[in-house]
Amino acid sequence: MSFLLNEQTYEFLRPERVGPVEDVRSWEWGNYPKVHALVPLQAGGTAGVYAHATHWNRSQIHVQWYDDDRESLSAWLPKDDVRPATNSEWDIDEYNRCPEWLRVVRWGKRMPGFLPE
Repeated sequence: MSFLLNEQTYEFLRPERVGPVEDVRSWEWGNYPKVHALVPLQAGGTAGVYAHATHWNRSQIHVQWYDDDRESLSAWLPKDDVRPATNSEWDIDEYNRCPEWLRVVRWGKRMPGFLPE
């Protein structure tokens, strides 16, 4: 499988769930936590993506993200490869993925990552 991120194509491994399905738990739909996940690449190494965590079990977290082509991708990753993302990190990622001509509509004069309280 592959995905496009920041105009670069990554071939990634799509790890599957480990363990019995009965151990899988889900966050509430619509309230999925924002995370930063390290996705394993076929050539070795990882690529960092901002994603939503949708499910978990004892050793893994299922993450879902969109690439630059708005393709939905997902993978079960080891818990150690997934961490919570701050709202500021998420805002900066959205800014960088937004077409330049639309940024002024969404962010106006506010710098990305500097969120109002």
